[in-house]
Amino acid sequence: MIKTERIILRKASFADCDKFAIWESQKNVIENFCTDGKRDLDRITNEFHRLTHDPTAMWLTIVMRATGEPIGRVGLTGIDPINDCVNLTNIYIGDENLRGQGLGEEATRATLEYVFTELDMHRLISRHFLDDVRSEHLYTKLGFRTEGTLKKAGKQGKEYLDMRLRAILRDEWEEHLEVEAAEAAEQ
Repeated sequence: MIKTERIILRKASFADCDKFAIWESQKNVIENFCTDGKRDLDRITNEFHRLTHDPTAMWLTIVMRATGEPIGRVGLTGIDPINDCVNLTNIYIGDENLRGQGLGEEATRATLEYVFTELDMHRLISRHFLDDVRSEHLYTKLGFRTEGTLKKAGKQGKEYLDMRLRAILRDEWEEHLEVEAAEAAEQ
């Protein structure tokens, strides 16, 4: 569990699946997911049960610290303890009214802390569609490098789309935090 100023990042529970199903049935939540659009409660609970037995995948729930109310989800896959690498497959704030307040950035920072401290990983990888401006901006702000473009690597509905491959190493993240701290001290 990782606590920040406003949120807690904790392992998802079966009880969270109801919220995930509500959020993931909304176009404005899944518009940047690789999905066929069918994200109902049955599918989400089946995925959750499958993932609870998969040591290479994990769902985390983003919770408001003040109220304990779930507000979003993080998906980690490809957890590789040999190469100390993990994929950030999705992260979102489910309630549209809570977007634009920096909670997504806070959740992504908490995810980086979780991956690099709790899971003791060396490398975090993420992919996003080329037109996903929010992800592009956020990952750049947090120090992710662009490693390339994956041709027709993501599917939305029946269409294959190119994806941007981004990554950050633990030492790059630590250096990024030092730079941020130095800049904050100067102000």
